[in-house]
Amino acid sequence: MTDSSGAVIPGALVRLTDANTNIVREAQSSEVGFYQFNAVPLGSYKLMVETAGFSQFETEFTVQAGQTLEVNPALEVGNVETVVQVSGAAPIIATTGADISDVKDLQRIRQLPLNGRDVTSLFVLTPGVEGGGPNNGGGSPRVNGMKVGSTEMLLDGVSLVDRFGGGMARVQPGLDTVQEFRIETIGSSARYSRPATVTLVTRSGTNEFHGSTFWTHRNNSAGLRARQRQDGNEAAQLIRNEFGVSAGGPIIKNRTFWFAAYEGSRLRQRSFAGAPVPTADMWAGNLSNLVDGNSIQTMVYDPLTTGANGTRDLFPNLQIPTSRISHYGQVMASQTPLPTLNVNPLVGRNFEAFYPLTTDTDQFTIKGDHRFSDTDFLSARFTRARTDRVQAGGVYGIPPAGCDNCGGSSRNNADVYSTMVRWNHVFSPSMTNELQASNHRSPKSSGTLGDNYAWGDELGLPNPFGVTGWPTICGLDGFLYEGWGCWDGDNRKDEALTSYQINDDVTWVKGKHSMNFGVKLRQEYNNVRELQQAQGSHEFGPGWTSQFDPNDQQAVSYTGSGLGSTLLGLPTYLSNQANRGYFYFQQFELGAYFQDSWKVNQRLTLELGVRYDRWAPYGEKYNRLVNVDLTSYENQFQVITPGDSTMESLPGILPSMLDSWALRGLTWTTANSAGFPSKLVPADNNNFGPRLGVAYRVTDNFVVRASYGEYFWTMPLSQILQTSRTNPPLNLRYQNDVSTQQGTQPYYAISSAPANNDFVQNNSVPTDGIVPLSINAQSMMAWDVRDWSDNRMQSWHFTVERALGGNTALRLSYLGNHGRDLEQRFQVNPRESEWNYQARTGEIRPGRLDLMRPNPDWNFSALNHTGYSNSNSLQAEIERRYSNGIAFQWYYTFSRTMTTSDAGGFTSGNGSINATGTANFDVPAVSQLIGMPNLSYDERLRLGYVNSGSVPAHRTSWNALIDLPFGNGKKFGRNASGVLNGIIGGWQLATIGTWTSGFWRGVGSGYLFGDPTLAGDQQIEMTFGGQRRRLFFRGDFDPTLATDVDATALQALVPVDRSQRVLRPLGSAFNNRLPQQLADGSIRETTITDNVSWNQRNFFRGPSFFNTDISLFKNFYMGEGMNLRFTADFFNAFNTPMDLDPDGTTGLQDLSRQRNDPRIIQFSLRFTW
Repeated sequence: MTDSSGAVIPGALVRLTDANTNIVREAQSSEVGFYQFNAVPLGSYKLMVETAGFSQFETEFTVQAGQTLEVNPALEVGNVETVVQVSGAAPIIATTGADISDVKDLQRIRQLPLNGRDVTSLFVLTPGVEGGGPNNGGGSPRVNGMKVGSTEMLLDGVSLVDRFGGGMARVQPGLDTVQEFRIETIGSSARYSRPATVTLVTRSGTNEFHGSTFWTHRNNSAGLRARQRQDGNEAAQLIRNEFGVSAGGPIIKNRTFWFAAYEGSRLRQRSFAGAPVPTADMWAGNLSNLVDGNSIQTMVYDPLTTGANGTRDLFPNLQIPTSRISHYGQVMASQTPLPTLNVNPLVGRNFEAFYPLTTDTDQFTIKGDHRFSDTDFLSARFTRARTDRVQAGGVYGIPPAGCDNCGGSSRNNADVYSTMVRWNHVFSPSMTNELQASNHRSPKSSGTLGDNYAWGDELGLPNPFGVTGWPTICGLDGFLYEGWGCWDGDNRKDEALTSYQINDDVTWVKGKHSMNFGVKLRQEYNNVRELQQAQGSHEFGPGWTSQFDPNDQQAVSYTGSGLGSTLLGLPTYLSNQANRGYFYFQQFELGAYFQDSWKVNQRLTLELGVRYDRWAPYGEKYNRLVNVDLTSYENQFQVITPGDSTMESLPGILPSMLDSWALRGLTWTTANSAGFPSKLVPADNNNFGPRLGVAYRVTDNFVVRASYGEYFWTMPLSQILQTSRTNPPLNLRYQNDVSTQQGTQPYYAISSAPANNDFVQNNSVPTDGIVPLSINAQSMMAWDVRDWSDNRMQSWHFTVERALGGNTALRLSYLGNHGRDLEQRFQVNPRESEWNYQARTGEIRPGRLDLMRPNPDWNFSALNHTGYSNSNSLQAEIERRYSNGIAFQWYYTFSRTMTTSDAGGFTSGNGSINATGTANFDVPAVSQLIGMPNLSYDERLRLGYVNSGSVPAHRTSWNALIDLPFGNGKKFGRNASGVLNGIIGGWQLATIGTWTSGFWRGVGSGYLFGDPTLAGDQQIEMTFGGQRRRLFFRGDFDPTLATDVDATALQALVPVDRSQRVLRPLGSAFNNRLPQQLADGSIRETTITDNVSWNQRNFFRGPSFFNTDISLFKNFYMGEGMNLRFTADFFNAFNTPMDLDPDGTTGLQDLSRQRNDPRIIQFSLRFTW
């Protein structure tokens, strides 16, 4: 605070008045002319300054969520009764603070076209925020290239992050309850633990009774949902109704206020599903048409003709006699729909359908605010939200139409309860305290519509536990679910995620320093019940109908059919699993910080802070977790339990299970006995994160800011639980490995005639008492205590901002970050590749493949924290605050994000040594590198350091609100009144648009290639597999099967001679088997697909996409603060399809489908008072 000469004015009275509640707060300028109000609720305010010898200073402004707003009064000499009113005293750009942030206020939240009422859909309007895919919202945001889970999302200070998956809670807060939200993408102060933070603020009541009610309807029955690309002749059903009411006002004016809101939605639609399914002839046993996209015929052999050397005869005419089709094959045929298209299912999908999908959502919020005195304020809120979603098919399976209890369906029921109480206390004008207690609870249940039907009994599959539900069935030649080859029952899962949190934050102003310090205490109870495939997980692989090569001791390429095994009722693997019920995960979080905002002078502000965060290692209420000592795994088959808890003392683990594992050779010990960390992983106790920032006001309209910070966060629970839930001996998957006779006869299914008890109707899974377990390697999720810590991110930026006039500002930024200690999957104790084993020993690989492991008992999925990432980006943004009927924002980002670890939200984190696209990378062992070069772990880790498949290189986005210039007082129809003004006045337009370059992608790992990419004018279109396709890159398929194309041009890019194609498998038979000479001089055709592929990963960008949504509003002003608004929304207004990624093998894009919806039109009516 200064006078006209720039001299500071101490001791001036500063009064801040909330225009909505008339609550007044007072402060006094310090000896250096500094004043500050802390914990100011967002809204409109009047600031008044008075002191003897000077005229009164008054100005008005709006405070936004999380904003540090600087108003520097310049007092004029005069009489205190003289009032000088100043407009625009609050600058358009922040002149203090080092963070980069973006705010969306109530006007934009309500008026920007939003397809659905998820507030996270607006997150991607912030520069640097990605949803992980071209048509995804921001529910699992990646900010400036960082991992899912690195962003905190707060509703009134209560975390909305789903601890299981790392993204937004399964049910979001109602849109009408949100007053504003703010996203800090970089440069956050020590108050925040994460490198990026989303802060949502709920609305409050005011001194006036205000409210609104709305109804939104969309219905494509009248053809409003015109499709540019459509599977079928009619658009799928889409009926959506959204409705709600919100209101707030005073209980006691100037003191006590209330606000409440309810909104719901009812969605009735049909969801498209397409897949390859067997034809009626195939189900009848005719397998003569199993011909793939390279015109290669699959030969099917009769297992009953198996000779002494293991070879077999073909089924005559490749026809399985009807008399030999099993009951199981008949039931599978009855539960599988027949083709709807005349397409070869080994080349393209021949089945398309629209399955009913219903979604019901309800959200309710109530909030109260009370002023006890000028120094004490209380705020409390309760929110409850629920959603019920049911899809009748197309989810891990393709059930027949009308089935209401089948697998391949989905149900999901989720609730969210959020409660907070906040007390603000003013100790003095220079010190305030904010204490908040909160609770967040999120119960959820999911599964299929077949959860309560005994499908195992219906199919004649083993069901020793008498459970219900559709079993997982694999080995079906790529049929049934988008070519996956499995019909999965989708595990039933129940969750109850609960947290209790206390935050205490103090602000103390001393001289030129505004200091903040505080503490965060959070206790989590995350109860998860994993009913993992108790209904059975089975495989009908091709082994029984394959041809055995007795010399190479493997199946001959292109022989054997899983469908054939299904028809014959010959399984290769049967299993049923005993489940423990709920896991009771617990974790405690501690955070403490200090932040000093030092106003060095009127132009320079320094931000200096440090934060400490500690997450206790995950624990389970009954200590039902185990780990393995990876320093000694080669010599023992042993697991470790927490602390002093013995295995026998753990509840829910049957003695027969422990005895069965003991018979298999497994032993166990306690962590304290083994000198292992008591919680099985060490605590990370050194998470000290410095925060440094600077803001320099070059002129009143030009600011330079920069920052550096270090941040920490803990990993999502899903990446621990999804795999570790099956760790022995806490879990026992009762198995019958038919194909290898529990590992004792490695080539049994491919070289033996089936015995009577090999047929499914005569087979079983032994579960009674102590049972012998397979000698094959046992699965185990191991956590490497040598490299275990919390995720860490260092971030920095340099930014210049300039006010351009007209309430418009320009921002230019360079941003960078470096992630380390990220969760990373890696290979330990894998099978040595066949090529390396044979090259090393000179002998043919053993029939029991696990003998190629250092320890043949273990099949690890291992996790450590050695992953890293680097991201650099440039951002340009122009934003105009609402002024003279116009508000807009435009931005462009260029990003280059490279990472070794890129698991998305709500995933297991499992990976592959040859991962591409968005798949997660497993660090390979040396034995999986062909030739076994002596590479260190760091060098092998770098093999997976590639472009992130979830962050595009380029994105530009825009949004705008425009009052159309028609009607009374406007440019056109300035003097209109009455009916005329009612017709031409009150029109507004809103729009959101985006263009994004393609996401980084790669080709299939089993292919040799040079440079398969094509220029745009080389990407020719054709009909292939019954669908219109585009050649995106030079892939591997038979070009003679393509029609409606210039054959000469196509075959110049994809030659008929497969050996001349850029992308192709290796080997004379194009089966990725190469001749290898053994010590005895014999030649064996050896697979190379179990080695790390030398192909480049994520080296080309997929298809770009463009979308524009437009809303047109008509307001009818009804007097006395009442308004009726009619809205027409046009989503994908220009009906622009987003193309799918190309197939990683053929290089073909399916042009009969699109990633986004065609144009959707919906209508809304909102009444506000």
